[in-house]
Amino acid sequence: MKKLVLAAVVMGLASVLSAYNPPAGGQFMHNLTSPFQLSSASSAAGGGLFNATPGSIVFNPAIPAQEDRPQIDLGVTALTGAGFAFQNGIIIPMNMFVVSALVNGIFSDTRYMDLGDSLNLKAGLSKEMTERLSVGANIYTGYRFTDGGDWTLGTDIGALYRMEQLAFMKDFRIGASVLGIGKAYRGTKNGLDQLDWDNQWKGWMNFTFLNNFRYIEILKRNYFSDGRNTDGYPGIFTFRTGAAAIMFSTDSVKGGVSTDFTYVNFSDMIWDFGFQLNIKDCIYVQAAQTFDLLEASNTDSLGNGFLTPSISIGYKFDLKSNGSFMKKHNWETSEFTASAGYKQLYDDIMAVSAGANIKFGKEDEDAPSIAIWN
Repeated sequence: MKKLVLAAVVMGLASVLSAYNPPAGGQFMHNLTSPFQLSSASSAAGGGLFNATPGSIVFNPAIPAQEDRPQIDLGVTALTGAGFAFQNGIIIPMNMFVVSALVNGIFSDTRYMDLGDSLNLKAGLSKEMTERLSVGANIYTGYRFTDGGDWTLGTDIGALYRMEQLAFMKDFRIGASVLGIGKAYRGTKNGLDQLDWDNQWKGWMNFTFLNNFRYIEILKRNYFSDGRNTDGYPGIFTFRTGAAAIMFSTDSVKGGVSTDFTYVNFSDMIWDFGFQLNIKDCIYVQAAQTFDLLEASNTDSLGNGFLTPSISIGYKFDLKSNGSFMKKHNWETSEFTASAGYKQLYDDIMAVSAGANIKFGKEDEDAPSIAIWN
């Protein structure tokens, strides 16, 4: 009986994995556009050391809710042997809401990362509901110029719960989001199964119980398809949950970790783990590891590079300005962070990224004063 149950579970897992066939990198396409995106561990809780940027809405639209300074964020990434990606983002705090917007472009038409050429927009509102709870929502749209042209349209929702301390962990946060509630991009030609096609006979000769279902699906897609062999991407109805906290803190150094679990279209599971270090409040180091169950089952075709961690480093310094406009808004001193990041992707494709972020004005660390009477 136990063997029958185990066999049923294995068959179910194999059929689910074989049924979902995105292009390599399809679920992470919005992570490619800046050093922060590459190495943030896709944190739905804002990262080990909380940092709200315009790109944060890719993971959880509630993250910018507590940001009280306007921001501009720029990033560009070279995808060696594949193409490039870029992003421009902005955060504008207002009386009722925090407005966030992100425009990015992904241009990758290669067999090993067949994402096409697209321009995408995400725009969102977030709000602090209580001292601990924030909520947010995005709308998104985009257009892909390749593979006959296609479009995407939908919404994301998210929430963030924040505690000052939990046991020894400071600034403990739990985040949750539902992403991709809408229409995804239509599939392209080269999915994970198609990359495995070159190795099919090798795999067939080394036949295993799990591969039986995979290669039946590959045969169906290659001989009975219309040439558009992948499923839509990024996956619709993606559920993301994560936790993050500061693990240690001294006068000179702070370190935090984050961990996230993502469930894609009920067909794939992704685990992210990130570590962030702040030295002297000016040097930032981020490292992240992602494990995608579906892509891990295709290491023969993708190579093991995508299993290596991503890393980025940033340097923050003050910008001074005496202009009348800046004085009017109390922005005489602003924070500028320059960053660079790296990640090995698929086959011989590497992501090399550079970015810049400006937070206008200095962070308000004073508690509000309320006058009862004069």
